[in-house]
Amino acid sequence: MLRADVLVVGAGPAGCVAAWEAAAAAPGLDVLLIERDDAVGAPVRCAEGVGSAGLREFLNPDGAPWYSRKITKVIFWAPDDSEVRVGGGDIGYILDRTRFEPALADEAKRVGAEIWTGTEAVGMERLNGGWKVRLHGPRGEQDVLAKLVIGADGVESMVGRWAGLDTRVAARDMESCAQYVISNIAVDPDAIYLHFADRWAPGGYAWVFPKGVGVANVGLGLVALKSDGRSACAYLDAYAARYFPDGEVLGRTVGGVIAGVTVKQAVADAVMLAGDAAHMINPLSGGGIVNAMKAGRLAGRHAAAAIAAGDTSARRLNRYRDDWMALLGEDHIKYYRIKEALGKLDDAFFNRLARTVNAIPVEQRTLGRIFAHALVNHPRLIPVAARLFL
Repeated sequence: MLRADVLVVGAGPAGCVAAWEAAAAAPGLDVLLIERDDAVGAPVRCAEGVGSAGLREFLNPDGAPWYSRKITKVIFWAPDDSEVRVGGGDIGYILDRTRFEPALADEAKRVGAEIWTGTEAVGMERLNGGWKVRLHGPRGEQDVLAKLVIGADGVESMVGRWAGLDTRVAARDMESCAQYVISNIAVDPDAIYLHFADRWAPGGYAWVFPKGVGVANVGLGLVALKSDGRSACAYLDAYAARYFPDGEVLGRTVGGVIAGVTVKQAVADAVMLAGDAAHMINPLSGGGIVNAMKAGRLAGRHAAAAIAAGDTSARRLNRYRDDWMALLGEDHIKYYRIKEALGKLDDAFFNRLARTVNAIPVEQRTLGRIFAHALVNHPRLIPVAARLFL
């Protein structure tokens, strides 16, 4: 039987950073990172947008080959197609995840982690204080005995289920998403577009994230319980036909995004969940890449410390969840409350709100000023603001 100190399942942003941090925190630690797909970073399953500040905590994007576009503007589209421009400067990046995740994996390898691709965890059981994990891949069927397992295996996390953790998602908190890569479209290549309208994305929003001049990730997420029964792809087909009739679809992806809060139990004996597997996603925006990396960093460091202390019990590993909740988890609870409150406002309200914001000169549109004007002109937002302090 193979042996590892730390087995990380899933080589997305959370898993790569967890392996990187665990190996860096304790040189000589046996860290094995497995990925069921044949290549790290493929296929791409998200819109690929990240904020600049969070990204720079891990890698320097200046001159890097692993992003497609630097973003300096944010443009909101109201339900009536009114355009609201907000922000400027170093806002964020649209990644090329087929290159970005390999860059994170290279950092993990550099500090001593071993990475196996095309390798899937197909079962897991307790053994000798750790976990015996059955692997299936190019090396055939084999078992690895791990002192500690980090589940970074996405929203469908099997590691969490095998460890007896409750990772179920309420239907109201699961968004169905579809995205196309579309060329021959006329949008500002330095701006991301966020479009809110029940007609196009009930309970969610549509997005346009440019990957270059004339080409962008165009997608939407919706809450099925609020839809008319059509699939996310059907909604996106109608959206693309309306706004980009001359566009050419180069690629498609579908999936689900959890718009809830962190699971109540993200740890078990010798197990931690990180990133999407633990629902560590911003429930208001659906953004998860930077969150996943921050969770991976915490998980990797706590894993190394627990093994050094000879204590991988759930009681000790709960320090990891406590640190996550202090870092971002408590904020996500507030964002979830805001999301729920905003969901009670109709399209007509958001059209009026867009007109209010557009009355503010572009150069003065700070988030604080926008919020203050909105509260004064639209008292229905006061209960939303109150959610910040509940």
